[in-house]
Amino acid sequence: MSGVSPTINIVFLYTELAGYVLTCLEALGKNDNIRLTVVHWPVKSEAPFELPVTTPFDLVSRSNMSREDIASHVAEIAPDGIFVSGWMDEDYLAIARTYVSQIPVVLTMDNKWTGSFKQRIVALSSPWFIQRHFNVAWVPGEEQKKYARKMGFEDSDIFAGFYSADTHRFNEIHTKRKESKNINKKLLYIGRYVDQKGLGLLWEAFLSLHQDNPMWELHCVGTGDKFDARLKHDKVFHHGFLQPAELEPLILDATAFVIPSLFEPWGVVLHEMAAAGLPLITSDAVGAAETFVSEGVNGWSYSSTDKVGLVHRLKRLYALSDEDVFQLGEESHRISQCISPDIWADIAENIVVLNQLSSK
Repeated sequence: MSGVSPTINIVFLYTELAGYVLTCLEALGKNDNIRLTVVHWPVKSEAPFELPVTTPFDLVSRSNMSREDIASHVAEIAPDGIFVSGWMDEDYLAIARTYVSQIPVVLTMDNKWTGSFKQRIVALSSPWFIQRHFNVAWVPGEEQKKYARKMGFEDSDIFAGFYSADTHRFNEIHTKRKESKNINKKLLYIGRYVDQKGLGLLWEAFLSLHQDNPMWELHCVGTGDKFDARLKHDKVFHHGFLQPAELEPLILDATAFVIPSLFEPWGVVLHEMAAAGLPLITSDAVGAAETFVSEGVNGWSYSSTDKVGLVHRLKRLYALSDEDVFQLGEESHRISQCISPDIWADIAENIVVLNQLSSK
């Protein structure tokens, strides 16, 4: 026996790529035993991050590819496992259907179970729809596992840990924050300017406390269809869309991170800010809060539509000493280390290997 492991061919059929996704894919692609191909949708104009020039995997834009083109490309690879982003892309579904009886075909999703009418219809129709295309589910956390179970996936076929921040980048920021120990009176928001992000509620809550706390600032990063309607105030700063490397000075300067979303199935940005060592204030609509926020230990959560609840959490933050703020940030960083791109890559490989073994 040579002891050389055979190459595992993995294909990701992805929707919109983001920086943190690419970091995880790079961790997987650097494995000498993995040949990784990633087919993806075009980059969104409202979040125009820059794709890397080189990657340790094949990066293929499907912009000008027909279903037949994608299918032919996948067939040439002879995949051992296929990962598909959700069930929105009919071309991806057609390819998944071709392979589901042969290899692990993995549904990746971040939807958490809410019991809505739409979700109940999906769950009821799953044997004729979801189960015809996928035999494994990979989700971020426990709330998403509930949905996967409703769809008919067995616990042995459901894996957690689907999302990870680029912890290496944000761990470095945390180190710099520890060294400086500068505690400024600055709140930070990073996200799109759309209704579901709850920015209006955050602005109202911030303004309601401004008279008694005039030194505090609110810094907002992002863009979207509500950007032109942004709040104009001398203590509220709008930075527009920033590339990941451009965020560092704002994170280093911030006291805490606030994510006021009205709807947020997961929210990797919460993991990023935890890894950077920021105290966190989050609405209960943010799926990642279940993993990265320990109430009173590294931050607080509140009911997503409750402005009074948000104001109360901000007051608690404002009343903390610098040392208390620092300790909350340290707890955020500690909690954040439960998942990383390397752990993510190990899970992805294990999903393929374990399910190959179980099918033999």
